[in-house]
Amino acid sequence: SHVGPSWPDELFASAGSLSHPEAAHTLTAMTLLRAALRMGRPAAAAMAAPRPSAAVTFAKPRTFATRSMPRFGHNLEDHYDMAEYMCKMHSPLGEYLIWAVLGSCAVTTLGPLLHSNYYFTGRFLPKDQGNTQLCDDSW
Repeated sequence: SHVGPSWPDELFASAGSLSHPEAAHTLTAMTLLRAALRMGRPAAAAMAAPRPSAAVTFAKPRTFATRSMPRFGHNLEDHYDMAEYMCKMHSPLGEYLIWAVLGSCAVTTLGPLLHSNYYFTGRFLPKDQGNTQLCDDSW
């Protein structure tokens, strides 16, 4: 019992001879396939290589100091781009880290100043309008 031609060599060989029992059916299928391929080629070519738009065609190449075109919008973009932040749904860890960095800057700047005041005068902060140890006649 003959099951049918195997793909692809026997299929094309049997399509050429009409003495084969399935030759008429294969010939019709191949004709339809060729017609479909012919009809689909222009659409496939258009999809494969899209034509550049007018904005891209006249665009100048970007250099180091090229200014972008202004995009006039509104604050809704920010609202929708950072929705979690705007609705306070984000983790506060980033904000805590920023405050920790600011606090460490203040401590490392003011801490040694206050400590040197305490070491030399016995006070962290001097009294307002207080006298100093440097007088005019001590030079």
